[in-house]
This record gives sequence, structure tokens and C-alpha cells, in this order.
Amino acid sequence: MSDAYYQERARRRTRRLIVVFVLVSLVGCLVAGVLALFYDACTRSFDRSPQAVVQAYAEAVRDGDAAQAQECWEHEAYYDLAAGCSEVCLSRFYGTPFEVRDLAVGTPYTTPAGRANLEGSLTIACTGSDEAHTAEVVLDGVDSGLPWRHWAIIRSDLGGTAASAWCQ
Repeated sequence: MSDAYYQERARRRTRRLIVVFVLVSLVGCLVAGVLALFYDACTRSFDRSPQAVVQAYAEAVRDGDAAQAQECWEHEAYYDLAAGCSEVCLSRFYGTPFEVRDLAVGTPYTTPAGRANLEGSLTIACTGSDEAHTAEVVLDGVDSGLPWRHWAIIRSDLGGTAASAWCQ
């Protein structure tokens, strides 16, 4: 047998290995893309229901996890002072111990801008006192029943105001 036979055999093996590597890489990228599409950074899970978002937000605020709480907000609304108790107000309220007593969300409605909004309420009780507060939370999402719809907070008064934080 000549060297040409072994060279051709090595080239075929190399081509097969490249094809297998490309196919495995494509499948890996497809799986990672699908997981990224359905994963919600706010709830840190694949549950993106409005109830899960509000619950995860309240837990993040209570636990002092500012990064996770910020993931629950629509980015620009988080820095808007008119959005209720957002960045500035929350900086005084993070880590304050409280217990969630009641959580309720309404049904989505379409805004004039074509977005879906829904309103929710959250009743908390301050740990170590009889103090209780009810927060209103407004969530925003795309106006369709897409399975990858993410809800984000655009307004919330959980934590009080910048001048008067709850549970102090």
C-alpha cells in the first residue's frame, strides 16, 4: 500500500471529526439559546409568571440582594424617581426583615402603547412589630401570550418612599 492510501484515510477521518465537532457545537448552542430564552434572571428559574416575579422581588429585597431585585425591574424604570420606590428608595430598604402576608396579581390589560401591564399588590408585615404595609406593583410585558414573555416591574412602592422607608 502506498502513502496516498493512508493520507486519504487520514483526511477522511479528519473531515468526519470536524463534521461531528460542528454538529455537537450546533446542538450545544441551540440548547444554550433555548435555555437562555426561557430562563428568567429575576426568579432565577424558568417560572416567569407575574406571581413568581413579585415573590422573587420581595424575597430579594428582604434578603438584601440588590442585583437580583434590579433584575426584576425594567432597566430604565429602576433608575426613574417617578417609578415609586426604586433604586434610591430601595437602597435604604434592602435587607430589612419582613414577612410577605399576601400577594395578588390582576389580569393583564393592554396599554395605548400596545404593551401588556398588570397590577399586583403585596402585603408585608415588619418583623418584630405590628406594622403592616401594602405595596402596589405594576408589571410590564409584551402584549401576547408568548411562552417566553418576561414580566418586569415598571412601578412599585414596596419599601415606602425615599424620605420614609418602611419597617424602620
